[in-house]
Amino acid sequence: MTLVPPLQPMDALVDDLQRLRLEAGDVSYAELAARISRLRERRGMAPAAARVARSSVFDVFRAGRTRINADLVEDIVLALGRDADEARDWRMRCLHARATPARPSEASPTTTPVPDRSLMRAFVFVLLVACVGMNLVGGAVVSKFELPLWLDTTGTAVAAIALGPWHGALVGIATNALGAFTGETETIPFALVSVVAALVWGYGARAWGLGRSPLRFLLLNVVVAVACTVAAVPINVLVLSGAPTHASGGFIGALTAGGEGLWLAVLSANILLSLADKQLSGFAALLLVRVIDWMKS
Repeated sequence: MTLVPPLQPMDALVDDLQRLRLEAGDVSYAELAARISRLRERRGMAPAAARVARSSVFDVFRAGRTRINADLVEDIVLALGRDADEARDWRMRCLHARATPARPSEASPTTTPVPDRSLMRAFVFVLLVACVGMNLVGGAVVSKFELPLWLDTTGTAVAAIALGPWHGALVGIATNALGAFTGETETIPFALVSVVAALVWGYGARAWGLGRSPLRFLLLNVVVAVACTVAAVPINVLVLSGAPTHASGGFIGALTAGGEGLWLAVLSANILLSLADKQLSGFAALLLVRVIDWMKS
């Protein structure tokens, strides 16, 4: 076994912070800088003052530093989707590391764990496949029992929250594409709805702070439901002529029979079912993300 010197306090902080970035989906330094700027603007800072350079963010993750801006560390942790309490803990750790004298380098039997990028990629791939499978199983259950829900976006929400919005979009597109292979070709146009759901869930939970409490997450699910409805209604009317094979078709038929116009009937049925569906899918996904975080820790 190769002996390596123990990490200095600041290098240990940098090493753990790098691991946190990889666990959040290998977020690029440019994306982190953009997130931090938006975060500071929401606090009331002027855009010019809120802006942080990519190079400044990159420097935080560079080993061999003797001094790092603790406030920037706190903002980086928030931008990586962690809550305010954890971010404050990271800030205090940074301040402590700055105040701790550097130790002389000397051999130690302790090995230094290095983040394995290939292992991280494998984890991401397996999780994405599992999320697609989760969506397909949910859709199959709805189809078999003719439930007035969809349940085909739980995996999309898991990927969007755990890995990032565009990972969630990939899961949604793959789900709709595979659905077409099983003979349900009407699922293809609804890939747009899946992408919308992924982006709103992902950015909402990771960048807008709407996953930090049950009430905020409930609100996020409502926003997802409304956004998906806005995207789905034109597809239902223009592509499927307001007669989807889903159980919502019965609601639409009842409303049009009662004298409602087609567009209003499709909108009413879709928003009603979507609100229930996205709450169930969203909170199920949040629970699964918490389990994944626990397993990784």
